[in-house]
Amino acid sequence: MNFSGFYRAFEERCYAPRSVIKSLREQYLAYIVPLAVLYPGAASLDIGCGRGEWLELMQAQGFNPLGVDLDAGMLQACVDLGLPAQQGDGIAHLQTLGDETQAVVTAFHVVEHIPFEQLQILVWEAQRVLKPGGLLIMETPNPENIAVATRNFYLDPTHLRPIPPMLLSFLPEFHGFSRVSTLRLQEPSDIHARSDISLTDVLHHVSPDYAVVAQKGASPAVLATFDGAFSESRGVDLHNLANRFDQRQNELMAAHHETRLNGLATHAALEAARSEVQMFQGNVQVLQSDLQALRGELSTFRRELKSLHAELATTQAARDALLHSASWKITAPLRGIGAFAASPMSFTIGKVLKYPLLSDWINRLISHLPWLHAHLRNKAISKGLLCAPLPASEVATDQHTIADLSPRAKLVHNALEQEIARRRG
Repeated sequence: MNFSGFYRAFEERCYAPRSVIKSLREQYLAYIVPLAVLYPGAASLDIGCGRGEWLELMQAQGFNPLGVDLDAGMLQACVDLGLPAQQGDGIAHLQTLGDETQAVVTAFHVVEHIPFEQLQILVWEAQRVLKPGGLLIMETPNPENIAVATRNFYLDPTHLRPIPPMLLSFLPEFHGFSRVSTLRLQEPSDIHARSDISLTDVLHHVSPDYAVVAQKGASPAVLATFDGAFSESRGVDLHNLANRFDQRQNELMAAHHETRLNGLATHAALEAARSEVQMFQGNVQVLQSDLQALRGELSTFRRELKSLHAELATTQAARDALLHSASWKITAPLRGIGAFAASPMSFTIGKVLKYPLLSDWINRLISHLPWLHAHLRNKAISKGLLCAPLPASEVATDQHTIADLSPRAKLVHNALEQEIARRRG
């Protein structure tokens, strides 16, 4: 049975086409370009070169690369393109190279396929064969990406175990490299600017790959040409994205809480309004009941008033009929004689008081006879023909009260005083 083409077919189906991988490898050129200036035409080794994407880029930069891979099916792409590659164990080949003979040693998606002991040998031997300032680049799936760590990593049956970034970056430090940078790679381009981080983002959109770029020691002047590349920060880690997710959830919860509080306040306001409306409706009902009662009382009063008007009309008609009757006119002298006979003096005083001029003349005439004047006055008061004089204490004038009267009231008050004084005189 022939399985030589399996891994290449699997790579094409589940990983990415060759053209995509080549474009992704270009992100390392910022590290490679200064090295091409430093060591033009220098040798480089690509362990697990696969379809040769990196070999093409290294040739384009002026290096003299060599790729080594165990899988003949993967190497067929290199053969087809005429790229310098051979079948074999890349780490074993690395061990055969002389000291400080390589400008670059690379292992793209190799370290997850080998035992940890072999990984340590790779790092150690790379440090030995690299020129001063030379680079070791190791790219591998990122287990910080939960989807990668729990699913995608195990799609490849030749994977052994995922390697955490902290472990892989420590190995070059331990084996004497001058500086090490960890690059997280291939995350969605919009994930950095978005604020609406979701749980799906946390599970799937942490950088799915990462690379450790380690540089061998060299003079400060040589290392300084790589400072820009090593200072660049790339990618999205799990801690950062999870924190952004928590922040988003807190904002959503705060907004929900505020909306709920606003809803509760609105509900309370509506309930208060309903209570006021109900109270108002109750008051309206009471007022309507009172109004109905008043209308009943008014109706009763109108009926009574109508009845009184009818009685008054009847009485006035009877009175008018009596006053205009012949018997009333005939008996008028008799009534006068009867009133005179009953009380001649009262009858005479009443007739005199009906004529003011006559009354004034008699008053002046008898004013010289005080006892007669007093007797006649008392007689008129006892018969109700005159009003009794007020006590002096009641007649006393309250100047403050008179001063508070209106001009019209003051005129009436003065006229009354004059009339009282005139009658007393």
